[in-house]
Amino acid sequence: MEKDTMFYVGQKAYIRKGDEVLVLLKDNTLRAPGGKLRAGEDLIESLKREVREETGLEITVGESFAHWTYLYKDKHPLAGSHLFLIGYKCEYVSGEVVLNEEHDGYDWVNKDTYVKYKDNSESYRILEKYFLNN
Repeated sequence: MEKDTMFYVGQKAYIRKGDEVLVLLKDNTLRAPGGKLRAGEDLIESLKREVREETGLEITVGESFAHWTYLYKDKHPLAGSHLFLIGYKCEYVSGEVVLNEEHDGYDWVNKDTYVKYKDNSESYRILEKYFLNN
């Protein structure tokens, strides 16, 4: 019998403002705001907290539309650990984007402009799924 794999749980916010969605960048790598769930924390409140910490924005959280897994790479403190992620359709409520130290840029993209970030990443695949289903 194969040993069970332990997972961290995380969530990502695909924040819509008008016809655009916020994307975050780190070293030219596409990301969505969000992060790991803390023990005892409500999933939705955790996502709102992560978005506030990373962007300064207030959001409402809608339905989930995607799930995927991620394996932390060698240079990360959790290298070798697995992360199960849930992507949510979110709506912008208020605030101006103010990035924390985790990101070095951002962009608001729509169904015509998101392709400028096309790569082979899971982040791009989920963003594409968002736009193809909306």
